[in-house]
Amino acid sequence: MPNSGGPRSSRRKLYAHVVDSILLYGAPIWSTAAQKRAYIRQAESAHRRACLRVIGGRPHVSYEATYVLAGIPPLALLADERARLYSRRREDAKDEERLATLSKWQEAWDRSKKARWTHRLIPNIRVWIERRHGELNYHLTQLLTGHGFFKHHSRRYDYNQSAQCPVCPSSIENAEHVFYHCPRFSEERERLHSLLYEVMTPENTTRLMLASEPNWLAVASFAHSVVTRLRDEGMDRRG
Repeated sequence: MPNSGGPRSSRRKLYAHVVDSILLYGAPIWSTAAQKRAYIRQAESAHRRACLRVIGGRPHVSYEATYVLAGIPPLALLADERARLYSRRREDAKDEERLATLSKWQEAWDRSKKARWTHRLIPNIRVWIERRHGELNYHLTQLLTGHGFFKHHSRRYDYNQSAQCPVCPSSIENAEHVFYHCPRFSEERERLHSLLYEVMTPENTTRLMLASEPNWLAVASFAHSVVTRLRDEGMDRRG
């Protein structure tokens, strides 16, 4: 499936759950072995690729951010949950174990030193994954991960490239600067704020997105406009 276009994220997530149901076959038996990273690495690779498809992300998006944005826990946590459910064998245990998995996932998310930009935007995993609306796509994922056509990110792969914003020489061109501050996108930003009836900041972004479906679509449209312009500007510079 392509990063941009193709099935929407909810359909991609259904596919990812099918992949996971195959990967987790017999998990109550092999879950203890999964505590050794070498034993689960190959299965985890397939799990992560499916999650990347859900969010329309590229391979350089961190594992932690990929799972949170997709709303699917890491494979080792899912395997551990299956093992605990098998040992209890009670229908009413399912919700309890799901909450236990979510709690462990949240603790790992708070401790992680990676994906700090995504954590700043989405500090609470449960609020994010239990939302009632909202499809992810290639452009929104760039806003939520900070990985994309930003010079700060591109410089990881080309050290000869400056990370400075071409309009604001004193600022680094990263996701925060581009989406929230850079005057190049002030027109798009003002249009967004008029639709949200509030100025969007990193701290209130997901609250605004989750408040209503029109809000989510407004932020998605904003992300699409900004990312498309950034991509075109980059192609013009290379040309």
